[in-house]
This record gives sequence, structure tokens and C-alpha cells, in this order.
Amino acid sequence: MERRKIEITGTVQGVGFRPFIFNLASRLGVTGFVANTSQGVTIEAQGDAGILDQFVKSIPAQSPRLSRPEITEIHSIPVDSQETTFTIQTSQTDRLKRSAITPDAATCADCLSELLDSRDRRYRYPLINCINCGPRYTILFDIPYDRPNTTMRVFDMCPSCKAEYEDPANRRFHAQPNACGVCGPELWLADSQGKRIDTDVPIQEAIELLEQKYIIAIKGLGGLHLAVRADSDSAVTALRERKYRKAKAFAIMVRDIDTARQFAEIDNTAETLLCDIEHPIVLCPKKNDGILSDNVAPGSRFCGIMLPYTPLHTLLMQGHFPALVMTSGNNTDEPIECDNHSALERLGGIADFFLLHNRDIYTACDDSVAKIFRDNPMLLRRARGYVPLPIRLTRQSQISILAVGAELKNTITYLKKNEAYVSQHIGDLKGTATYDSFLRTIEKLGALIDCRPQVVACDMHPAMLSTRFAQTYQDVQLISVQHHHAHIAAVMGEHNLTGPVVGIVADGLGYGMDGTIWGCELLETWRDRFERRGYLTPAPQPGGDAAGREPWRMAVSYLIHRFGLEDGIILAQSLLKDIEPKKIQTVANMCVKKINSPLTSSLGRLCDAVSALLGICLTNTYDAQAPIELENAVDPEIQEDYPIEIANQDTQRILRVDTMIKAIISDIESGVDIGVIAAKFHNSVVAGMAQWATELALELNTNIIAISGGAFQNDILLNRLVERLETIGLKVFYNEKLPVNDGCISFGQAVVADAMLTD
Repeated sequence: MERRKIEITGTVQGVGFRPFIFNLASRLGVTGFVANTSQGVTIEAQGDAGILDQFVKSIPAQSPRLSRPEITEIHSIPVDSQETTFTIQTSQTDRLKRSAITPDAATCADCLSELLDSRDRRYRYPLINCINCGPRYTILFDIPYDRPNTTMRVFDMCPSCKAEYEDPANRRFHAQPNACGVCGPELWLADSQGKRIDTDVPIQEAIELLEQKYIIAIKGLGGLHLAVRADSDSAVTALRERKYRKAKAFAIMVRDIDTARQFAEIDNTAETLLCDIEHPIVLCPKKNDGILSDNVAPGSRFCGIMLPYTPLHTLLMQGHFPALVMTSGNNTDEPIECDNHSALERLGGIADFFLLHNRDIYTACDDSVAKIFRDNPMLLRRARGYVPLPIRLTRQSQISILAVGAELKNTITYLKKNEAYVSQHIGDLKGTATYDSFLRTIEKLGALIDCRPQVVACDMHPAMLSTRFAQTYQDVQLISVQHHHAHIAAVMGEHNLTGPVVGIVADGLGYGMDGTIWGCELLETWRDRFERRGYLTPAPQPGGDAAGREPWRMAVSYLIHRFGLEDGIILAQSLLKDIEPKKIQTVANMCVKKINSPLTSSLGRLCDAVSALLGICLTNTYDAQAPIELENAVDPEIQEDYPIEIANQDTQRILRVDTMIKAIISDIESGVDIGVIAAKFHNSVVAGMAQWATELALELNTNIIAISGGAFQNDILLNRLVERLETIGLKVFYNEKLPVNDGCISFGQAVVADAMLTD
């Protein structure tokens, strides 16, 4: 007979972990107790040595769906000869550990079974949940995670639900959102004015309206979706027109994985990711099946697919339609709506009907977006299902840090000890509603994890709204972090790299140390510092931000830069036939006279230029449209490239593109296929970057390469660059748990700030 004390940290509170331990111990005949502590969970287990070995081994192997236990300590203690049972003890602290805050989770198999079982008392109850699934983060406004601290506090449990809640053997033991149709939140259908429609079957009514091609706003876990049947050109077009979303691809929801295979190529990794508890949107290569409207994802090689992740979605997908467009319930460039009153007010001009419930959402949380890259998941937007789980670092920070991120694709990060809490995707801070969401997220997440920052980290760009906000803090240290340093530091933090590493960053823009706009950089990088060792040839960005909206401006800029004013204008007017000659003349003069034309080394702007020159995209209607459509045009069979030069200047390696631009123009004038030109352009950029990295790695005597930046959302660029570098024996790291775009910036800022203060 032995007795062992077992200390466990990780996600083990609010996820049914203590009942799991109780039932495991009872099944094996182990006595003792389990209790929550300020650090996680403590177990004292007593029994035969072999049984205790089995007990310990079963903890990580059989733990509850939402738990992530980490056994940190096991040691023998004296046997209690009087003990005969195993019990769940009252928590030893009033405030649970921060990591007890778990993400919202997709409906579990047990709840789905009950939902569809006509004999079950929760049959077709659209808000069914248990300890293994349902809302968590989005309904919580304070810790500990108890019902009075959630938006479910207004609903008193009926006797049946209360009995489940208090029974350690029941999977709804201490499930804080526990409810049923008798005592829980209700669902209703309303018209666009908010008037309730008289019906006892709101879901069935909603299905029939969707079948008739109406647009319906549907309240889910973290906010509202705008839904319409995905096989109707007229319905999808109406949604685009009302939402002012001209071309950006919509995601779709399908009934099950077999249906998903009708529309896209689903490999084993994608299937696993689609079915995981997070249930993100997964970008999969689409099939030209003719079933979905071409307007769902126009011009894209991918289809964004998700499976139903709430019981309400499961019931809705029983309708007679192959798939539903499920896009964020918001006006373009605004945060997702989560409040009933606000949604009716702001979405009434888009949705014909609203399917709402009265379980309030305290924290809005959009759908996460992922793709499969080199047989592994890669997050492009980290939100529902993943937030607020921390990213753990190997080192313990001695200070509490708030990092406020970038202005586009904003997230914020709190770093406390060795845990970095990266917020859900917030968006573009230039919108008033999004900026307000940014402020609320800072307040809410900081309160939930009980973090009062001693240091605030921000971007170096003095005009960024996030930077201006950081400067309002008093009595804290402010640390400015260069944008591209933050990108590489995010990779280093995620993969626990030290330095030096060779960093390759490619994106739209970042404020450079020299006051110019950087965007394609070769960096010698440590966590606390960096040195710029290379860059793309700078070119004027005529009109500043306007060039990001109108790619043809960058086409003019590169032509003037390569061929001079007169010849450049002639070429531009010949190639950009849809642009007024006077506009081309004006932009050309802006470049030459340096009027509102800051220099930029951005790869994003170079891709804009090539996309416009090829006639693919002259005007962006959404962020990075021109580079995305340029990638979609690539002929994947083409392995040739254009000549690209690297000029050495002191310690700098300058990636020169003049010869490549001349070759591209020659191919255009010769009538070479657009797909061939697009492929050769991508291949030449890869070749230049690979040479960059190889030379610097040799100089620094390192084999570690870190890659980040929004331009590397481009599968062709990233995959071919990684292949080249790995072929010659270099180890390549890139963002996986966090987006490669600016969604990783706040985390990188926190990593840099911590290193600057403690290294």
C-alpha cells in the first residue's frame, strides 16, 4: 500500500477534471482526494503500487476533452490507514488559477446524441452544453469560473439541471452554462425591424427562410453570423451588395465531413482540424463542382469550410441546401456583433431576419481561420476555440507586460511569468467600433488574468493608433519595438529560439529605423535586438496609403523607377489601359518629384505592382487582394524564374528587382501567359530570398532561419522558400500557433520587451 501526492498544472479547472479524477479513482479502487489549488490541482492517491502507476498513467491519457493536464510533481507521503473513500474537496483558494479560463468548445458527441434523441429531455434544445463543450471565455466576466461570474447568472437551474450540476458522476457536474428548455435561455426569430415572429418552431422557420434564399443573422457562441444558402448566385450576390464586400471570399458551413468533400480536397490533417474541438474555418483547395455559387470565393483556389460547432448550427444544417455561407455578422471593417440590440440596429440593412437567443455574450470572438501547410495546421486568424489559452515560454518573465500590437489585424498580448495571453483577432483599429473593441479587450482580458502591466510595448510607428494608446499609460515603462523585429521575435518566442537567427520578413509595411517604410527585410536577430542586413530595393509609394488601395500606382512607380519618367509613362499608359492617362501622368510626377511618395521596400507593394501590370487587380477591395489574386494566377508547373540581383553595400545585401521588372515587361509584350509570368515572378523572389538567407547564415555561423510577415500567407512563396532552404540543410521556423501576419505582432512585442529588460 502506497500514498502519493500528485501536483498538476495546466488547464485543469472548469473542464470537469476533478470529476474525472474522482471517477477514475473510484473505478480503480483508489482512495484519497482531489482539490483545486492556486496552482492547478492537487491529488492524494492511496492504493496498491501497481494500481497507482496505472492511475497516474491514465491521467493524461484519458483526461477530459477540454483539459490539458501537466503532471509537475509526484512524491510519496505517509499512508492514511483510516481512509476508505475518494472525495472531491472544496477548493483551497477563492481565486482559481488564470489558466482555468478555457476557450469556447464545439458541441461534444454526447450532447449531439442528446440533441437528436427524441426520448431525451433536451431533444432539439439549441443551447445544449456540458462540461466538455459550449461557451466558456465568451460568457465569463470574472474569475473564478463560477456561474455567478458568467452571463448565465440570470438563469436559475430547474431541479433536474441542479441535480446534474451537483452530481460528481454526471458530466454536467459544475458545468456553469448548464441549462435546458425549461430553465435556460430561449431562441426566437425576428424580422429586420426586431419584431418577433409568432412561431413555436423558430429553427424550422429559419430553415425554410434560408431555403427561400433570405439572408438571416444568426447568434452563435462569440457573435452573429450572416447566413445565406451557398448554392444561390442571387442570394450570395445580395449578401455581397448589402455588406459592401465585393470580392473577398466567404466561408461556408457544411453538414458533415462527407459533404465538405463535395466542395474541397480534404486530406487527413484537414479532416482532423475540421473535427477538432476548436472547429476553425479551414482553407482547403476547392473543387469546381458547379454546386456552390461562383460568387462564394471568386478567383480563389481555396474554399473556407467549417462544420457546425453549436447545437443551433447542427439543427440549421438539416435544411435542404448543400451549404450555407457563414460570414461574420458585421458591417465591413467593423467588429463582429454580439449584442442583440446592437445587431438589430447595425445589421438591419443587411439581414432579412434574425435568429437570436438571450444568452448574453460578454466577449465577442470571431471564428478562427486555419490552413494546412506542409501537413501541419497553420493559424491565419486566432480567435474562437483557441483564445484565451496561453502560449507558454521556456523562460519566466520577472515583469508583467502588455503589448498592444499593430494597427491592422490587431491583437493584444499580456505576458505574465511564462505565459503569454494573446487576445482574439480584433481587426483594423482605424474603425471607431474596432478601436473601442481594442480598448474593451485590453480591459477585459487584463481583468480575467489579473494582470496589471508594469511595462507597455508598442510599435515604433508614432502615428499608429495602438502606439498612441500606449503613450497614454502613466507610471509604466514604455518600450517601442520595430515592426519587423516583432515579427521575427514572435517566431522565436513560439519556437523557443535564442539567437542569432537569420530573419526574413515580408509584408505590406512597417515603420523603419531610418524613417522609411520597410516591408521586405533580411535581419540578424536576437530577442532583444536586431540588425538590418538586407532589403528589397526601395521604390516610391505614390499617395502613401492610397497606393495600398490602388495597386496600379505601384505599377507606375516601378516602371518610372526602372525606365525613367518618359518611357515609364508610355509603358504605363500602354499596359494600364483601364486607368486614365492623366492619372498615370500625375502619379508618375509624384514619384519623380517626391510628392507624398515615401520610399518603401515592401514586398506587398511589389506584388501589387506586378498584379496590376498583368491586369489581374488594379484596385484592392479588401486587404492584400492584388497579391492574393496574383498567387491564384500562378501556373504551378513552371519552375523558371527571372534574373534577380543582390548588390552588396557595406554590411547590407540589397535585393534588386530592376532586371526582373524589365523581363516581366518583355514577357507581357511578347504575349507570354499570365500564369507563367506570375509563376516566374514568385520563383525569382524565392531565389533571391534563399540566396539572402544562405549567405547571412554562413556569415553568422548559424543554420536557423525564421520567417514571418503577411506576404508569407502566400503558400507558393512560403513553401518554395522553405523547400529551398531545407534542401541545403538549414532549419526553418515560421509562425504556426499564431498568424504569420500582423496578428502575431503583439506577441513578438512582448517577447522583445521581456528580453530587453531581463537579458
